[in-house]
Amino acid sequence: MLTGEAFAHYLGLTVSDLHDMEQAHAVLVLPGPSPRESRYPACQISATGQPFPVLPVLFETLGDSGWTIYRFLMQSHPELAGQTALEALRDGRDALVIRLAHSIAEGTFA
Repeated sequence: MLTGEAFAHYLGLTVSDLHDMEQAHAVLVLPGPSPRESRYPACQISATGQPFPVLPVLFETLGDSGWTIYRFLMQSHPELAGQTALEALRDGRDALVIRLAHSIAEGTFA
């Protein structure tokens, strides 16, 4: 978990640019008791060195809570043969992860 300043530096951004990405749900931030205590999971960085491009779709599908998205990414899913959604994203299976998120949001499950 990184601070906002450390995460922005890692991505080569200003803190203001990072805030803009946060508003667009292009990065995952886990709120803390105060804004300065919010944390950015390093695991959201893809092999390209940028956050996974599906993050805005996951927020749109599952809601605005960073904690909800984080739990979705970190838990194992039977629909992914026991993999976590994060592992599936790292394997390039973005479309399957998005379908799973839609299934969960609709309550249909795969």
